Amino acid sequence: MIKQHHFNKNFAWYEVTDLSLAERKILHDQHNISDELIYYATDPNESARMEYDYDHNLTLMIFDVVTPDSNLEATEPVGILFTNNALFVFVRPATQFTNQTLLAPNNHQLLPTHTSLTPIDIILNGLYSLNSDYVTAIIGINRRRRELTDELRASKSFKKQTNDLLQLETSLVYYLNSLRSNKFLLQDLQRRSANVFTNLQLEHLEDVLVEVTQAIDMAELAQEVTDSLSHSYANLVNDNLNQTMKLLTVYSILLTVPTIISGFYGENVALPFMNAKYGWQLTILFTLIGMLIVTYLLWRAGFFKK
Repeated sequence: MIKQHHFNKNFAWYEVTDLSLAERKILHDQHNISDELIYYATDPNESARMEYDYDHNLTLMIFDVVTPDSNLEATEPVGILFTNNALFVFVRPATQFTNQTLLAPNNHQLLPTHTSLTPIDIILNGLYSLNSDYVTAIIGINRRRRELTDELRASKSFKKQTNDLLQLETSLVYYLNSLRSNKFLLQDLQRRSANVFTNLQLEHLEDVLVEVTQAIDMAELAQEVTDSLSHSYANLVNDNLNQTMKLLTVYSILLTVPTIISGFYGENVALPFMNAKYGWQLTILFTLIGMLIVTYLLWRAGFFKK
């Protein structure tokens, strides 16, 4: 589906989703967009980067955005293709919000007048807001991590909490990878457009780069803290397991004593006290004495220390 947004008279804005073969032909024939660029823009597994078609003055930006409701991953790519007089935004259901963000970016940057906005102005202002979603997501991870820390301290069972920590670690890996890819994309755009963009556009691009760098720093710190917390509680689980195994070992050693003594007296050989009046009671007494001796030896060896 190709839907046109009426924004201003400087350029045409198209929202592209679920392309049919006929619509692909329209993009190819009427807008000179190659099949290769269309494939890159619509591929859900495409990495963030810049692509250029110098013959038709087309620039494709593949930017990773945060998609918390996605069935794929924590981030998904959005294809943003633009020329001097047209803007194409390739989205899927999980990235549909991108157009609304571009139409009404939530930031405080200085903007040209509404009628003088160009596609790159729309993109730069929108990218600033889209990057803010990363900051919001990382703050949410930090908040959830603190909640998990409190839950782990109060709980004896760590399975649910450790699974949640694993999910946070996985999300941070995707966020960091996407943020770094986005940074390389923006640096490439900055390098290639230094002599094309206006001073205001270059200032906006620099602002977006600063925000991406800050988000990367936040994500790296969050990842280090989360990894540290995960390793700490993994060590705690291992320590609890060691204590359990030590306890089972002590029990197995102690229970070996009555097995040995009863085994001797179960043999068809003459043993002391077998025919004594209180032979059964003496056997139990020998067993208890043996268990006390083994317990003392284990205590001296430090087996009961935590």
